[in-house]
Order: sequence, then C-alpha cells, then structure tokens
Amino acid sequence: MGAFGKYARVVRLLVLLTVATQVVFAAAALVSLFLSRHVWAADMANFLRPHLFLGGAGLFVFGFALPSRWARAGGVLALVAAAVPFFLLPAPAPSTPGTAISMVSANIYVDNPDPSGFLAIPEVASADIVVLQEMTPLWQDALVASGLWPHESSRDLDANTDMKLFSRFPVLDERTVSPQSTDTGGRFAVRYEVLVGERTVVVYAVHPQTPRTPPMWRERSAYLRDLAEALKSEPPETPVIVAGDWNTPSWSPFFQDLLSSTGYRTTESRWWPAPTRFSTRYGSVTQLGTPIDRIIVSPSVGLEDLSMGPTFGSNHLPVIARLTIP
Repeated sequence: MGAFGKYARVVRLLVLLTVATQVVFAAAALVSLFLSRHVWAADMANFLRPHLFLGGAGLFVFGFALPSRWARAGGVLALVAAAVPFFLLPAPAPSTPGTAISMVSANIYVDNPDPSGFLAIPEVASADIVVLQEMTPLWQDALVASGLWPHESSRDLDANTDMKLFSRFPVLDERTVSPQSTDTGGRFAVRYEVLVGERTVVVYAVHPQTPRTPPMWRERSAYLRDLAEALKSEPPETPVIVAGDWNTPSWSPFFQDLLSSTGYRTTESRWWPAPTRFSTRYGSVTQLGTPIDRIIVSPSVGLEDLSMGPTFGSNHLPVIARLTIP
C-alpha cells in the first residue's frame, strides 16, 4: 500500500470516529434534555449546557475541516443538538415604569473569611436590598458594623438556613416557608415584607439543597415545590422578588416549571445566562461556571438592568439588579 493509500485509510478512520462521536454527542445532549425531569443524571447535564454548546461548536468546526459530507452533517447535528436548550429559555422580565430599587443577591461562601472585598463593590454599598446565602456570624457582624443598611432580618442564622437580608427599607415581617415539610433536607425559603415608600414589597430568600446525589436532587425538587406554592398564594397585584442561590441551572425543567406555574419572570438573559457559580480550584475562571444564582420577579415588577459583580472571595458572583416597583 502506497503512502496515499495509507493517508486515505487514516482519513476514513478519522471520519468514522468523528461521525460516531458527533452522533453520540447529539443523542446524549437531546436525551438528557428530555429526561431531566425524571432522571437525576440527565438533570445534572443541565449544569453543563454552556460547556456542551462549546463542545458541539467544536465538533461542528472539526467536521467541516474533514473532507466528508458525513462529518459536516454530523457537525451540524451536534451543534443543533447543543443549541436546542438555549431556544427553550424563557424571556426575561420587561422594563416597566415604577419606583426603581437596586438589589444584590450573593452566596458569600461559608469558608470566605473576609467581607471587605464584598463591601468594597460599589453596587453592593449602594444597594437598597441585599440578600445573602451561607451567611456566617463573622460576616453578619461586619455588615451590621458597616452601617450601610439600617434594617436587617433576624440574626438567628440557623433558623433561616444561613440566609440574611439587609435593607434601606423597613422590614415589616419575616416568616419561614412551609416549615412543616420534612422532605426538603432541612432547608426552607424565607419570606420578608419590606416597606418601599408606601408599598409593601415581598422578598423571598432562597437556597435549596445542592443536588449532588439523587436523594438531594429530590430534596431540591421538594423545596422548589413549596416555593412555587407560596408564590401562587401571593395576591396577584403584590410586587414579589425572589432572590438567592437556586442550585438549579436555567435549563432545568424544575426551574422552568416554577416560572410557568406561577407566571413569574426571570431576569437572566434569554440566550446566554451569565455564569454565577464557578470553581476556585482552576484560577476562578468565571466564564467556565454555570448560572444558578438569580433573581426572579412577579408580573408587576419590571427589570431595568442586570449584571454580575466581580469575584470577592466566594465561588459565586453577586447578582446585581435594578428593578421597578409599580
């Protein structure tokens, strides 16, 4: 066999392997999407949708680099399969007239010992309402001492699943959501009433179970079930804001079910939700993270602007929103 014959054989083998990889990739991307409401491993793939999209784009480019229409067709298939979940994302809340308030939600990370970086973020220092998860006594004392917010929620962090609200507006009421539930892993959302001018605004702080195992996945589902029921019980005209670390990516059907059943709107981008949770083991490259921290709002609340703050010693980015209250 001559050199050309050997080259042709290698190319055929490379095409075969590429097409097989493209088909398996596309099948896995689509099957995991449709099974994620029922199968734990499939729902875990939703945490990786941005990474899968980049993988599909890579297979697309590689397919077109080979002299084979099958490889090119496989590349298109892989890219389309990876892109489909992005077309299923809900539209964000629209801009509406009303009183503007600024809000920050952040998981400060329980092992983060220094609040100074967080307090140095200009959008944090000027925020009207701050909702925090994994709050520690050290952080609570530091934020109280900062004097930035004259009002705060209870200092009993254990009772509130280590969540905390600071506010420039008076906090009128605070209560645990569905404390009787025994299937949420001991986690419960907290409902606050805040007086903004002459209008009572309801703020929910959320931090469901991380779904790293099938039992914990079911606990997160139960938490979101209770949250949805609480939101549906709110009077339709009440302005409601829900903020926190959801431990649920934008593509998960459990998050999308909550939106569809309540009529609430997300504030995330419809086409590429910004990553908020990232690994600190690999240089804190935030672009390699996934979107699980977010703010959603009831139909009467508008969205003027949304951005992610800088890193501050946590493995989460702060979510910064400017909202309008009718």
